[in-house]
Amino acid sequence: MEEKERTLNEYSWWQVHWYYGKMRAITFIEEFIKNFQRIQWSDKKRVIKETCFVLIITGVLTIFFYLVFLFKNYIIGN
Repeated sequence: MEEKERTLNEYSWWQVHWYYGKMRAITFIEEFIKNFQRIQWSDKKRVIKETCFVLIITGVLTIFFYLVFLFKNYIIGN
């Protein structure tokens, strides 16, 4: 009985979507880092602008994933 519950829990809707969401987030971060490495570092204003952009995006993503984590814990009750 316990093994059956564990198997169903491993393939639950939430677990599957959480896994694929995590994979998409990792892919997005990898592409984001690649794009950050392509910045033209010769222009000081552009460097400041791009750095601010990166910090803002990083902050937004951090807050988003923190809220998702809190919401996940609230739903599951852990």
